[in-house]
Amino acid sequence: MAPPAAVAAISATALILGAALVGATIRLLPWALDPTIGWSTLAPFAKSLLTVAFEAALMTGWPVGWALATQRLVERGEARVLASLGEPPLRTISRLVPQAVLLGAVLVSSSTLLGRDAVAPGRIVNELLVEGRRACEPGTTHGIPFVSATWLCPSHEDAPPRLVGRAPIGNVVFTAEDAKVSDDLRRIELAKARLALPTGSAGTTVRARVDTLVLRGLAPWARASSLPPPLRAAVVTGSSLVAGCAAVAAILRGRRRRVGGVAAAAIGAAGPLAALATLRALELRLPETAPGAWLLAFGLVPFAAFVAVIAAVALVTALPERRRADSK
Repeated sequence: MAPPAAVAAISATALILGAALVGATIRLLPWALDPTIGWSTLAPFAKSLLTVAFEAALMTGWPVGWALATQRLVERGEARVLASLGEPPLRTISRLVPQAVLLGAVLVSSSTLLGRDAVAPGRIVNELLVEGRRACEPGTTHGIPFVSATWLCPSHEDAPPRLVGRAPIGNVVFTAEDAKVSDDLRRIELAKARLALPTGSAGTTVRARVDTLVLRGLAPWARASSLPPPLRAAVVTGSSLVAGCAAVAAILRGRRRRVGGVAAAAIGAAGPLAALATLRALELRLPETAPGAWLLAFGLVPFAAFVAVIAAVALVTALPERRRADSK
């Protein structure tokens, strides 16, 4: 059981990582082709994307590999032999403990690294904002990547540069004399801002001026910076372990029903995907200061992984036998 599970977990992780790297490359490509953005600026963002891709690949590939190895065990009839010898599913799962420790250690390391590096993008964007404002020359513009804003440098030297962009909600155009973004790029603070607010009437707008404006709702680059890296690593690793064990146990208990490889992979992937979605949703709502008891809500992430596996098993079981056989 253990060697095939390890091979399957590594293979599944490699395949998922390859797909994730393609997505990360597509996301970085427009900025990589921009001659105004140097590699020193792009490198921290590329590192964050690479870490996210590896974390998601291992978190998903681990349970998927275990589920596929268990499906082959059942398909070859070895699971029935073990059951006839009186070995319960829990004993079979215990054979995977050594590789679970290894995979868990790797996942903890990647998640901790992601947590520590997640604050870098916001700091770099703040440096770009300062540098762009300082480098302003009359009649020129300076684009600021990652926040879709541009410094407009007026022709008159007496007029200060102004940052122009669009708010993340409502498609509101704003300008400001200065700006500062949060570490995770979820919030931008504007100083001496002007806004053009569309009204219900066609062709009419309301213009407003404020000394300080805080815009929220920007898509965070990696995670909310308020979540401690050790907690994030524990949640991610625990969720993957719960999903993998639940998938193995469910397939072993249903050994009298044939489960194809596609269905087994779906059972293995359901838990990690649900955990990632729940983790993302909680991170977006995590208070930036004094999260307090809100951190306890992250205990729902492993629970979501377990529920998703049970739901996937129920769905596969509900399918007609012929369709399950065809999915092999």
